[in-house]
Amino acid sequence: MREQIGFHYVQTQDGQRLIQRKSLVPPRGGTSYQKPQPPRSNPQRTGHDAGFHSEDDPQPYDLEEDDEYYVSRPPTSARRYPNAPTHVTQGHTRYSVRHGAPPARQRTHPDDEEEHSARKRGVRLHWLIYVGIALFIMIAGWIAFTAFGQWWQGKQDDWTYGNPRTYQTDAVVGHNDSTSSPSHFIAENLHGQILVLELPGGDPSKGRSYTITSIPGNTGNPPVTVKFQDINHDGKLDLLVQIGDPGSEVSVFLFNNGSQFVSKV
Repeated sequence: MREQIGFHYVQTQDGQRLIQRKSLVPPRGGTSYQKPQPPRSNPQRTGHDAGFHSEDDPQPYDLEEDDEYYVSRPPTSARRYPNAPTHVTQGHTRYSVRHGAPPARQRTHPDDEEEHSARKRGVRLHWLIYVGIALFIMIAGWIAFTAFGQWWQGKQDDWTYGNPRTYQTDAVVGHNDSTSSPSHFIAENLHGQILVLELPGGDPSKGRSYTITSIPGNTGNPPVTVKFQDINHDGKLDLLVQIGDPGSEVSVFLFNNGSQFVSKV
């Protein structure tokens, strides 16, 4: 606590008035100090303020101010600045730390921020990459759609032709048959072996079998159907064997010689 100084008048024996300093803070353990009252003015000396020397004073005294009367800042050996860097040493490394608020971030356009982010990551995509990604998606979608189509077609073939694939029909082709007793034909895909069985006039005892072709591995397990038409325009119905589903059929022709079907006329 800094000492507080006060002033008061003291009158000497010869009638002179002196100014004396006195501390306003009492010593420890002492009583509180009461500030001395200024001397009362002479009632007969109207027009003069109390506490000031009157005109009948022998001589006025000038008040000399002491340096301790003024409050001054304690001397400092260094002055700190708010943004002055502080040097910190850790091991063999010395760091400079600057205290203060971070600089305000300048608002930029979203396109500039995206470009800045791409440059920061070090990745800039070429337009051909987007084209490649689009082609990859298209190819993957086409493969998935094709696989789904094959699966769905297989289900339909199971419902229509069963497993193994079997197809039956009747026709009058002139092999000991008639309208009342047409010949019966059975086309079958037996584990990749394409066969056509003919029962002339519906008589099983006169039946004959035609081996059309074979499918290695029986890929897709395709169905087999038969049709009859005059291919060589000789007036007799020929045998048309179709292997596969609509849109992907493979056709095999057998010609009618009047008693059976042959590969050549």
